[in-house]
Amino acid sequence: MSSGMWSLPISNKIFFTFFLAIMAVALGVGFLNYYERTGFSAQKTIRYYCGDEEEALDIPLSAEENRTKLEEGLFFPKSYRELLEVTHTHIFSMPIVVFILSRIMAMTHTREGLKVTIYGVSFMGILLNLASPWLIRYSSPHFVIAFTISSIFLMLSFGAYIFIPLYEMWFRTDHSAA
Repeated sequence: MSSGMWSLPISNKIFFTFFLAIMAVALGVGFLNYYERTGFSAQKTIRYYCGDEEEALDIPLSAEENRTKLEEGLFFPKSYRELLEVTHTHIFSMPIVVFILSRIMAMTHTREGLKVTIYGVSFMGILLNLASPWLIRYSSPHFVIAFTISSIFLMLSFGAYIFIPLYEMWFRTDHSAA
C-alpha cells in the first residue's frame, strides 16, 4: 500500500487538486442543469419526462402557476430516441468518471469498508440515474423517487470522491494508516 496521498510530490498534489476541483465544478454544473429542468421538484421532473399530457386537466391553476407554465412553454413527452441518446452518452461517461475518481480514492488511507460503501453507493446511483427516466416515462411517474434517490447517492459519493483525497493530501496531520 502506498504511504498516502500526503506524501505525494507537490506537483502531483497540485495536479490531483486541479482535477478534483474541475470535477466539483462539473458536478455543480450537472446539478444546476438538473435544477433548471426540474427545480428539484417531483412534479416538474415528471413533467420534464412525461410532458404536459400527464397533467389532470380538471385542476384549475392559479394565475401564478399559469404565468410560470406559459414562461416555461409546453413540454412534450421524451421520445424513445431522446431517452436512448441521453442514456447512451451517460452509460459511457458516468462509469469512466467514477472509475477515475475511485482510483484516486484508492490511493487514500480511508478504511476499506468505507471505500467499498462509497463504490457501491456510486454504482447504485449510476444504475438508478440511468433507469429512472425510462421508468418515469414508460412505467409510472412514481419512479421519480428513484431519480431523487439516484441524485442523493451520486451527490454523496462524488462528494466523498472529491473531498476525502483533498483532505488527505492537504489537511491530514496523522500520517499513520487509518
